[in-house]
Amino acid sequence: MKTIEEMNQHYSDFTNWVISLEFTSEELWHHPIDHGKWSIAEIISHLISWDRFTLEQRLQNIHMKAVLDPFPDIEAVNSRAAEYAKSGVEKKALIEEFAEARTAVVEGFRSFSGKEFDFEFSIGDHPFTIAGYMEEFLQHDLHHKAQIDAFLKKMEKSRTS
Repeated sequence: MKTIEEMNQHYSDFTNWVISLEFTSEELWHHPIDHGKWSIAEIISHLISWDRFTLEQRLQNIHMKAVLDPFPDIEAVNSRAAEYAKSGVEKKALIEEFAEARTAVVEGFRSFSGKEFDFEFSIGDHPFTIAGYMEEFLQHDLHHKAQIDAFLKKMEKSRTS
């Protein structure tokens, strides 16, 4: 597992990477990254939705031995996020929403310190620690970053061929 410092560095780097997507063309921003997949805009909106869920429904309820409700209907949350991305929200505004939500979540994570990073709580039947929950976020980020980077690389390659 990564250290708290490494995870904090990831969150900073990832937020900066998302901000750099502002320079992506509107065409690529709204183009599905693959057949049957979301666009970059939809992915960023998806990240915002889960960050806000964590901020509003998880962080204030986490304490030693807490048992939190299972995750909500994932498909419904993701569908609402995708629809929001297609609603006409501007790229710059969506990126700003991401940065704001992510900053708030990271600050929420940072409010737990020392041994609190290691105490256990559960989401449904799944045990977690704050550090483990943060690591899950990090892996989720890296999954979507890899998808977007591969898509942008593929599109760049097709333009130069």
